[in-house]
Amino acid sequence: MKHKPYKEIIKLARTKKVGSTGRFGARYGAKLRRRVLEIEKKRREPTRCPSCATRALKRKAVGLWICKKCDLLFAGGAYVPFTDAGKAAKRAIAQRIAGDFLALRDDEDVEDVLEFLPNIEEEVVLDAETVSASEDTSEDVEEPIEVEE
Repeated sequence: MKHKPYKEIIKLARTKKVGSTGRFGARYGAKLRRRVLEIEKKRREPTRCPSCATRALKRKAVGLWICKKCDLLFAGGAYVPFTDAGKAAKRAIAQRIAGDFLALRDDEDVEDVLEFLPNIEEEVVLDAETVSASEDTSEDVEEPIEVEE
């Protein structure tokens, strides 16, 4: 019975926990190596193309992603094609285009949100009927006194 050479026995999985960061050895600290491992795993995950919905996205360069099927080239995150900040910006742009600023809010919270939003001003629409009705009811209201200088 022949025994296997020593080198063949050693070729077992050596990076069960550290994965691709085993190349760093004991350098840089465990926390930083763990962060690098998470980033590299995210980068290698198969992601869907926003155009054709196939899992054919590949990273071409830092922040550039290309679909192998439909050749769509778009800018995304450095390690993932769609970042959380990018998703939030896309939602905000869609809301601005639609003019639906309060789409996800309840009707009760509308006043609070309107006070918070800086760009929204309530428009006062005056027509002849509203003005004449307000003049009739404003007899009890005192007019401001003008001070001459």
